Amino acid sequence: MNSLSAKEKWAVFLVIFAVTIGYQLVLAVSLSPLATYEGCDSLVFKQMGLAMLQGKVPYIDLFDHKGPVLYLINAMCQGMIPGRWGLFLFYCLYMAATTYVWWLMASLIVKSRGVWWSVALGLMSYMIVNSEGNLSEEWSLLPISYGLYVFVRHFVEGSKISAKAFFLVGLGMGVVTFIRINNMAAVCCAILVYTVYHLRQKTSVTPGCLLKSYLMMLLGWATVIAVCCLIFWGLYGQEGLSGLVYGTFTFNFEYMGAPIAVASDRKRAYLFFGLTTLLLMSWLFLKKRREMLTVLIGAGYIGSFLAIGSKGWGNYFIILAPLTVAATACLYGVTGRWQKALLTLLFFAFVPFKFYMAYSSQDQDLPLYLGADKIIQDMPQEEQQRIWNDANFDGLAVLHRHGLTQVNRVVLYFQFFISESLVASDQERFDRVKPAWIMTSVPLQEAMPIPLDSLRTIHDYTLKAEVGEKTGRRLFFYQAN
Repeated sequence: MNSLSAKEKWAVFLVIFAVTIGYQLVLAVSLSPLATYEGCDSLVFKQMGLAMLQGKVPYIDLFDHKGPVLYLINAMCQGMIPGRWGLFLFYCLYMAATTYVWWLMASLIVKSRGVWWSVALGLMSYMIVNSEGNLSEEWSLLPISYGLYVFVRHFVEGSKISAKAFFLVGLGMGVVTFIRINNMAAVCCAILVYTVYHLRQKTSVTPGCLLKSYLMMLLGWATVIAVCCLIFWGLYGQEGLSGLVYGTFTFNFEYMGAPIAVASDRKRAYLFFGLTTLLLMSWLFLKKRREMLTVLIGAGYIGSFLAIGSKGWGNYFIILAPLTVAATACLYGVTGRWQKALLTLLFFAFVPFKFYMAYSSQDQDLPLYLGADKIIQDMPQEEQQRIWNDANFDGLAVLHRHGLTQVNRVVLYFQFFISESLVASDQERFDRVKPAWIMTSVPLQEAMPIPLDSLRTIHDYTLKAEVGEKTGRRLFFYQAN
């Protein structure tokens, strides 16, 4: 497969790109131009990007706890083409590039059309836990995939890894550091396997060569870190840089130790990926126990599971997809038809259901949105810029549909229980901003939000409108007296 001409490889990529657009139109419901659903995590990232375009300072004016690369991507795409199309097309291009790297990696191992079987299983592994698109795990996939490709190629072909390749691996690690650092576990394990192998076997890759390789990776990593920090310092000064450090690192250390409820789908995701990983690794070690590639893949799986931890949402398992491609490619020539059929069935069984769930959810929020749209449109423009959102994702979605961002700093309510400084910040901001409107998901008389725990809030604001089902999700709009 690697003997294909450049023209033929471009044709492969274009086919992958077309297929990616086709399935993401259904699956990526927070980005797809066919859908109205705005998403959850994806919506926060879109809002952070939008806030940057509106001159607000990320982490300071609007807070989230992911790395700045996500927000820069969302800002760039929405700035180039407002609305969904810019972000959707770039996202599809990025995922197509990731899938193309999977094809290159599988082609190193499988010298036939069977390479597409491994790529398809990797895509199925990804689709099973792709909940809305535009997630941190998805934006991490290309660096993860490229890093694995570099080390898989080394062990398959026995070729020396160039300084340029190590530099690019380091760049990828830097990008993932400023997305969600846990996602890079598989590549870190591959580096460890590569190092131990050459030190134990005393190959031509001497300790001096290893040191040079580490320095090139460090240079790539430091380049991304420096560029991101310089961008934030240049745009937002010392305040913006301090906010970046707090939101990306300090808050997440606090988050790790907080007693936050685990995800509702954690057991199902762990059970499925635990069983499939056990099956893949059992077959690999039975068939190819002495090959370093088997050790590399096994280490990647172990490291990724440890990085996911015990509080993982289903989408955390997206990072296993490149490992699935490598593992199934290794198994292609040593497993029988029934074994291939079993693996295909295991991964494919959930894919139609995932497409059905995505399709059925595309417009489920439209009635709620339409009711809120009219209220927003009837507000004076000055008041639209002073809406305090205490309705979580529903309120955020309504604002985003109109190109607005909330005046309160904290987006996700659970963050208040982790950081007292965030509570104090929003309490101070409420007094300073004096919002024209408060948007809530429950009446203020029933549950007073943490930053608004003052009796005067009830007296200073009057309920003007309510939208949504009486027994379901609702939005309440309170206007300042």
